[in-house]
Amino acid sequence: MKNKRILIITLALLVVLGSLPAPARAQNTQVLYNAIITKLFANSMTSVYTEADKDSRVIDTMKPGTPIQVVEVLPNYVGILHKGNVAYVLRHRIADAVAVDPVRTPRYGTAVNHYYATLDKATPVKAAPDANSETLITLYAGAKIGFLDVNDGWAYTIFKRQYGYVDTRLLPQLEMVAPSEAYSNQDVPLAVYNSFYNIADTDTNKSRISNLVVCGQRMDVTMAPGQTLDFNNNVGPFTKRNGYLPAGALADGEWTLAYGGGSCQASSTLYNVVLQLMGLTVLRRAPHGPNAISYLPHGVDASSGALNFVFRNDYDFPVTLRTHVQDGSMFIAMYRGAF
Repeated sequence: MKNKRILIITLALLVVLGSLPAPARAQNTQVLYNAIITKLFANSMTSVYTEADKDSRVIDTMKPGTPIQVVEVLPNYVGILHKGNVAYVLRHRIADAVAVDPVRTPRYGTAVNHYYATLDKATPVKAAPDANSETLITLYAGAKIGFLDVNDGWAYTIFKRQYGYVDTRLLPQLEMVAPSEAYSNQDVPLAVYNSFYNIADTDTNKSRISNLVVCGQRMDVTMAPGQTLDFNNNVGPFTKRNGYLPAGALADGEWTLAYGGGSCQASSTLYNVVLQLMGLTVLRRAPHGPNAISYLPHGVDASSGALNFVFRNDYDFPVTLRTHVQDGSMFIAMYRGAF
């Protein structure tokens, strides 16, 4: 209870003080990562923009392999140092990002979620912190959603490759993710993340959603210290016998029908939880290709099926996974302890 009281007080202070979302922050020139312009598009120059917007002015182009210094990571762009100022390139046009200070800087692409909520009513996720802006998706009572932070009454999350905003007045309660391992227990998660999926009412897509539910059920496990989760072996095999249905899947860069189609969204969402926790070691992970997948920012997907995602619990305590799939949101939380 003491830990919970401390968390509640901390949450209240943070909500009052707020922290500006990345698009509204003053430009930061501290170099976080060294990287290069990708060599995957060997015959293509990479545009450098004045803003994190393809409609903004192009101020330069860069050759494949050009070294860059990353100062900011957004859902679809990175901010780089360019002639003493901050300019922007698309995330899928960079490669080999390495933290300048790996002790203090999260692994590239990590999106730390500080809060989450379980909804009790219809709740729109907006394209901007404005009630009149576009509604990206509407979630309903029982759905869960993670948030990066809160600013001026709006909680914001990553919706595919942009930010999504929720009016905090619509939330029954804004729960806090543990600020460190010491504060986590069966009620306070170590880390959370959610991705958004297509909710189209077609037979193939309904099968895909069913597969996400089955994935969640099969990966809701407790991992002892030193234990490994092998996604294909533990969450798969992706067969009819294990409850999976034929649905769209990406294979060799092309869409096809396969049992367990959609499982890559489960492994990729889980990967984004793992990225937030330094006590978890990624042993095997492969992206979907040069452009990755559209439901997550570039560089943070983890393929399953033909490829695989494997990680190990290197904490000195067990961790437990809990998944919730509803209304277009696949939410995964990891807790300290076994239950």
